[in-house]
Amino acid sequence: MLRGLAVTGALFVTGAGIALTAIAFSGTSGSAAPAAAPASPAATAAASPGVPGPGTAVPAGSGPSTSSPKPPNAADLTFALGMVPHHAQAVEMSRIVLAKPGVHHLVTTLAERILADQQREITDMNAWLAAWGQDPIPADSQAAASHAAHHGGTGGMLTTQQMAGLTAADGATASQLFLDLMIEHHRGAVAMARTEAADGGNVFARNLAAHIITEQETEIVQMQTLSDYV
Repeated sequence: MLRGLAVTGALFVTGAGIALTAIAFSGTSGSAAPAAAPASPAATAAASPGVPGPGTAVPAGSGPSTSSPKPPNAADLTFALGMVPHHAQAVEMSRIVLAKPGVHHLVTTLAERILADQQREITDMNAWLAAWGQDPIPADSQAAASHAAHHGGTGGMLTTQQMAGLTAADGATASQLFLDLMIEHHRGAVAMARTEAADGGNVFARNLAAHIITEQETEIVQMQTLSDYV
């Protein structure tokens, strides 16, 4: 999503007050072009629980030549079963604003990155669930929300009314509303990930939890900053 990116702005004072002259997501190298979305640390568990996919960092001593990763415990299962529908709703929120005219271009950039990154992580987690003997969770928002409600809900999930409000809003209104709602949505994901980091046993589920904490806490700060300019 937006790891390594920062919101920067140039302001000047006019007779009418402070005006924004430039704001962009810039990479750490100083380039104005958005950086490529980072590879997900989530592992694709194709054949056995916790098998890492390409690009996944494997902790020292846990590679194939040593002991296998621990099988999932109850916290790992709860994490995956809750985070898939949570991610699916974030993907749907992003699709809603991307389909609207008049959405702020930086909000569009953010939504594109959330959609790509969280959709990839949904695929990874559903592969884990299949390897763990669980049914994969449908990735469409309505089915995922129904699944989440059946399992007691997950933190930060939007209500039906909130999703309808985002859908009905015009581009300018949706820009701000998306940021406000996604901040709360991210906070819920961070809380879920912290529980997994504390209680989970499977190394790859814990790695994904750490990734979510770091990335989404950074994005919360970025969205709070962006809110001042939308």
